[in-house]
Amino acid sequence: MLQSLMPTKPRAKSPSRATTGQPARLTAKTAARKAVKSSYINARVEPKLKKSAEAVLDKLGLSTTYAVTIFLKQVVAHKGMPFPVKVPNKETIRAMRELDRGGGTRHDGDAASLFADILGPKPRKS
Repeated sequence: MLQSLMPTKPRAKSPSRATTGQPARLTAKTAARKAVKSSYINARVEPKLKKSAEAVLDKLGLSTTYAVTIFLKQVVAHKGMPFPVKVPNKETIRAMRELDRGGGTRHDGDAASLFADILGPKPRKS
């Protein structure tokens, strides 16, 4: 399914029906394949963000245009944003501001030790 949501690369042209003597027929499948990209999206973004995103996309072998096309196809498939978009609550905002000021607690270790620090040690099975 993911492959069907990704943009397709242009296919090699088959011999024209005009050269084979057959009448031209335009089926829905042929029309979809021959769709011309003629709409433009202009978006202003911070140059640093654009450069960083292009570096990541380049490692993935994607152009910015393909990435935007994939995103838009996912919006259509999900009938909305393809990821949750939430406004942080007051507690989260306070915590983020505390971290920005250098506060908070830093944890160096794996997830299991983090949860042990937060929740306490796991009870032993008898």
